[in-house]
Amino acid sequence: MSARSEALEAPAPSASFQKEELVRDLRALGLRPGDLVNAKVSLKSIGHVEGGPGTLLEALLEAVGPTGTIVTDSFLEVYPLPLSRKNAAKLSDRSSPSYAGALANALVQHPRAFRSTHPVQKFAAVGARAEELMAAHTPRSYAYDVLRVMAEQGGRNLKIGSEEKTVGVGTTHVAIGLLKLRQKRERAGRAYVSEDGRVVTFERDWAGACARGFINFLPHYRPAGAILSEGRVGRAEAKITDMKRTLEVELELLRRDPAMLMCQDPACVECRLSWEFSTGSLMGVVMHKIRTRKFRGIPSAILTRVNRNYLPR
Repeated sequence: MSARSEALEAPAPSASFQKEELVRDLRALGLRPGDLVNAKVSLKSIGHVEGGPGTLLEALLEAVGPTGTIVTDSFLEVYPLPLSRKNAAKLSDRSSPSYAGALANALVQHPRAFRSTHPVQKFAAVGARAEELMAAHTPRSYAYDVLRVMAEQGGRNLKIGSEEKTVGVGTTHVAIGLLKLRQKRERAGRAYVSEDGRVVTFERDWAGACARGFINFLPHYRPAGAILSEGRVGRAEAKITDMKRTLEVELELLRRDPAMLMCQDPACVECRLSWEFSTGSLMGVVMHKIRTRKFRGIPSAILTRVNRNYLPR
């Protein structure tokens, strides 16, 4: 084989991005000084970032400047209630690592970061509005209330990554909460230290949603003017949306038809069986799972159907 043939067959080197390139891409996308930003990011989709998630965070902070604020979710796992001794020892606190990804954990560790005191649905933020936003999100707050406040105050959602990699635009859970849509969920929670120094258990008290159903809202954002800009950051597709407008779209659609939350999978237990408005049958879900040989999902379907624990109560 000739050297030319070898060169043609060799895989192309992966792109590597430095902070300056990311700042350029973010500004070209439309991020502005002073922006209040909810960042939803798939770091892997960008490509190799020199310095990792910390570099991306610094690029975001440079793009919004000293008067801007970057917010990410930094949520924690919950465990079945009552808590086992092992899980009871996993106290939720300021430094608890999040399952929400590399950027979230880099932001939590930033020297200027603030983190909400909600025991489970923690948010973290750096910037001019960070302390104020995080101080208001406590164990008594609705899980996604930070995003509601951001929507009211001109917040923008920055989404980096495909629809499959970076799900939703951030406000759908706010709409679910405002409309008090109820869903069957197993009792689960997390232990934390209360303001008076006691170790107490926080019980999850909000509805969730099937991530695959969020895509149903996408065709409705553009006509409403909710998509402000689209482009790329590194190798990843990216967009900026107006949080107030996406929330308005979601509220209007869900008031009209809560089934907008449902994905297209006829065997999805969460969509077909868990919602108070779900119209699927246990037999229909089980039979579809048998036909598609997804046997492991059958116990979950049965447990969901018999579960009477609707959230919120």
